[in-house]
Amino acid sequence: MELCEADIAKLERKGYRRNDFSTQDEKAVRLRNVDGVCFFYDKTIKRCKEYASRPIGCSTYPVILSDSNEIVIDDLCPEGGTLNEKEIREKAIRLRGLIETIDREAAKRNRSA
Repeated sequence: MELCEADIAKLERKGYRRNDFSTQDEKAVRLRNVDGVCFFYDKTIKRCKEYASRPIGCSTYPVILSDSNEIVIDDLCPEGGTLNEKEIREKAIRLRGLIETIDREAAKRNRSA
């Protein structure tokens, strides 16, 4: 899951260290996986430890962009069929805004590198 700076700042305010919960490459900052699951997934309770403060991309899931840049529902999500058209549209708008933000932040990082 890609993260924007606002996501990172929100999680850091909760006391987490960026290097613990994220990884970065030349394109984006992403949530770190630990033992095959998200850093924030608690295997004991089987849910996200930071659900209320989850990143924007997590809140728009299972709405994702396909390889051809179209809005789709992730086939891997067992809850994907529960969304109505209005929810899909709203999540799609938020997802496209997130992607634009992440692209701007990556361009800024690359200029300053």
